[in-house]
Order: sequence, then structure tokens, then C-alpha cells
Amino acid sequence: MAPRAAAPLGIFVLAVLAAALSGCPSNTCFLKICRGDSCRCSISSCGDGAAFDTKQNRCRCLKGFIPLAGQCMTPEQANAYCGIGHHFENGGCVQNRCAPGDELDVSTGMCTPRDRVNQVATQIGVEVGAGQKLGCPPGQKLILDGQTAACVPLSQTCARDETWNGQACVKVVACPTGSVWDATLGQCVQFAQGSDSDGLTVNVQQWAAANYGPNGGTGVPAFCGQFAKKPLSFGILEGSTAVVRVSIGMSFPDLEVSRGALHVTTVFDVSGGPVPAKGAADVERAAQGVFMPLLMGGGRASSANAGTVV
Repeated sequence: MAPRAAAPLGIFVLAVLAAALSGCPSNTCFLKICRGDSCRCSISSCGDGAAFDTKQNRCRCLKGFIPLAGQCMTPEQANAYCGIGHHFENGGCVQNRCAPGDELDVSTGMCTPRDRVNQVATQIGVEVGAGQKLGCPPGQKLILDGQTAACVPLSQTCARDETWNGQACVKVVACPTGSVWDATLGQCVQFAQGSDSDGLTVNVQQWAAANYGPNGGTGVPAFCGQFAKKPLSFGILEGSTAVVRVSIGMSFPDLEVSRGALHVTTVFDVSGGPVPAKGAADVERAAQGVFMPLLMGGGRASSANAGTVV
């Protein structure tokens, strides 16, 4: 009996793009190699930490990486993205848990014992009797911020991967790698495109609008919620309200996303005057936290500068 020849490799290109195109579709395999029914993708548009799954026909994060904010992150990166006082758990950002009666300090991420919380209450003019606990009316949540505390609407307390649906904070839709949920458009939008050979091209203006908010519009809850829950940082006392305007500017030397820099300016919307230093620092911290995954993903920026005002 003659030896059987090995089954030839079936090689076929799923997509061929003209050189004139600026990039390739995201979440796409360009060169699939098959041996019988077993196939693998040799060239794809998947970013770092991801690979193309030929069975599910989409990019998926490799084992040990977490899909979050359009990127594939390590557990440490996911925890950092979730922000102070939060960590990544069971598919999303969750607030660190404290013992009953204790409160989370959003400035440090540490739990504060009840007696210390009551001392903060006394410092801001609220007397808490023996056996009582500092609290807030329905629809509001107590936010402890260092030596201050305030009751803020629940709509301003969402985690970084959440949005407000009118009744509660809910997780935003999980989008494929290279895409992110745009709350204004109500859909996932692609911000990264390209192939392994050409490298990823990142539409930085599209990314800015989806992650901070459309230019001239309202900021997205995932960004604004990180500092809106700290009214005292902006000198806003109980019973008062104010609107701030945040200008986000991004620059990318030599169009390298990983070398990107962020420039943030925050003023009061009505007067145009600068906000207090602590408020400006809180906005800067929130903006940098949103910016981090973009730098981590790398690639080539679609323009040297981009930004938005929300």
C-alpha cells in the first residue's frame, strides 16, 4: 500500500485591500491557513494581546488578558483602569468592599472606620449621635473624600465601565477589541484598523468622542462620573449646582499613539473661570485614566492632534 501524501495546506486570502486604502477593517482575518477542518489565522487586524478566533470569526483576547475599553489588558492593567477604590471582577469594574458601617474613601481607595466617618461628619457640621451612621436621602449616595463628605445623586456614582440608564448604573455594551461603546450614537464604533504587517491605525478623534464625549456635547458618564461625585472639590456646597466645561487635547509625536500626551483644561461653564485646584486635579486624573488604554494599545495615530470639549 502506497504511503498517503499529507493533506496539502489550504491557504486562501479572505480579504485583499488596495494599497490606496488607509487601513483595513477591524476584527478581521486577512490570511487564513487550514489543514483539513482545522484553521488558524496568520494575518489579522487584532491588536496586542488578542488573536483571531476562526470558529467565532472575531478577535478574542488571549488567555490571561481581559477585554476592556476596546483593548486586551492584563489583570493589573484592568484594575488600574477601573480607578481608585475599584477593581476588575466578574467581567467588570466593581467598588472595593468595606466592613459593615465603614465607608470607602474615594481619594485613597481605603476603607474608613465608622468612628472616623463620624469625625468627618462633625468637621462639616453634621452631628451623628451614638449608634447612628452618617447617611443620605433615597436616590443619593454618601461619598467620602478625605476630610470631606457629600451626598451626591446616584447618577454621578457609576463605575468607569458603566452608564446611567435613568434608574441605575449599568454596564456599557462590551465591544470587540479595537472598538468602543459610543453612548451618543448608541453603538460600538471602530477606532483601530489595520493588519499585523502594516500596524494598527487609530482614529484618535473617533476615540476621543466616544470616550470623553462629542465636541460641544455632554461628557460621557464613565468619564464625568469620576469627578462629578466630588462637588466639594469644585467649591460646590449643599443645595448648589454648577456646570464645568472640560477641554481635552491629545498630541501624538511622530503619530505614535504610545507616545501620546494629554492636555486638560477645566473651567466653570457660565463664568469661564478656572475651577479650584483640587477639582482640576480630579478631572485630570479621570481624563488620564481614560487615556491609559489608548496609549497601551499603541499603533499609528490618524492625526498628530485630536480632542474634544465637553
